[in-house]
Amino acid sequence: MKLSDILMGPIIVGIGIVALIAASMQPKPFFGTGYGGGLFPTVVGCGLLLAGALLTLNGWKERASQPLVVIGDWIRSPRHIANAAVVLGALLFYILFSKSLGFILAGFVVIFVTLLQFTRAPVRSLIVAVATTLVVKIGFQDVLLVPLPWGILEPYAGVLTWR
Repeated sequence: MKLSDILMGPIIVGIGIVALIAASMQPKPFFGTGYGGGLFPTVVGCGLLLAGALLTLNGWKERASQPLVVIGDWIRSPRHIANAAVVLGALLFYILFSKSLGFILAGFVVIFVTLLQFTRAPVRSLIVAVATTLVVKIGFQDVLLVPLPWGILEPYAGVLTWR
């Protein structure tokens, strides 16, 4: 399914506004650093605002020649439906279980299951999921100092922190 740019643009602008509001609620920088938990969401929010505005402008220019909604052939493909279901299920899983399981476990499960669905390569999916989870954990929690939930791994937080 494809939505016209004139419909998608304002949706993306709205998501950008939500990202900027969420970024403003993040803890302020400390320890003399110039960045904090709101840096990345602010950059993403600004990018979404710009992209949404450009899409809206493009959609307005092409409004006469483009239909508002086009439903593609993929909607009849079980594999494509499964792909969409796995992505939505992974997001829902992370939202529901990240606090109790913690970022490391929940993030790993989300990445591994999604990669497995798309690549059908279990060993490669496992390696990439472990590496990606560690890079994101180190980048956000240890470098940018963004607190990520520990969940059931909280007793091991001192061992799993590299500062």
